[in-house]
Amino acid sequence: MENKVPLGMKDRPKQILNLVPKDVKTVLDIGSVKPSLFSERYKTLTMDYSNADIMMDLNGLQKIPLRSKSINLVVLSQILEHLFEFENLIAEAKRISNKYILVGLPNEFTIDNRIKFLFGVPPSLKGYDKNGHKYLFDIQSAEELIQLFFKGYLKKYFLFGVTGGRYLPLATRRILARFIPGLFAAQIYYLI
Repeated sequence: MENKVPLGMKDRPKQILNLVPKDVKTVLDIGSVKPSLFSERYKTLTMDYSNADIMMDLNGLQKIPLRSKSINLVVLSQILEHLFEFENLIAEAKRISNKYILVGLPNEFTIDNRIKFLFGVPPSLKGYDKNGHKYLFDIQSAEELIQLFFKGYLKKYFLFGVTGGRYLPLATRRILARFIPGLFAAQIYYLI
């Protein structure tokens, strides 16, 4: 099955990979199927409920079958908002990582979503979706979550994402996401 990436998000994989510190050799990508975005550059394990190296239901997670402090980078990219409970998953990520954790969260309140809401189209809340978002984050609530569970971060990066934004030059998109993230950053990544 071909992975189709929206035109405005084609540079997303490169931006995420650029967040990875140079001393990383091993990655556990939680919530990702094979192959992972990280598979070409790093020794990578994936973990999800299907088509992954480690197959587990991430809700109500048991202990991940890996040794403590055995992985350089544990990735939680765009997964926490899909889980009813993620406290155990975060605790397991901390246990397994011997260097870093990379957390990616969505900003549901970008300018295009705000405009849609004004016209009666609520973002990400269209009835029952078993695998859909259980939590909605904005920049402030994402920051609060990171502070609550990790007590800070090494690096933060905003990824642009607005409907129609692909027509803007990449440099303009990056500037808007960095300086007005509440309106133009669709995703926030924290390196911890």
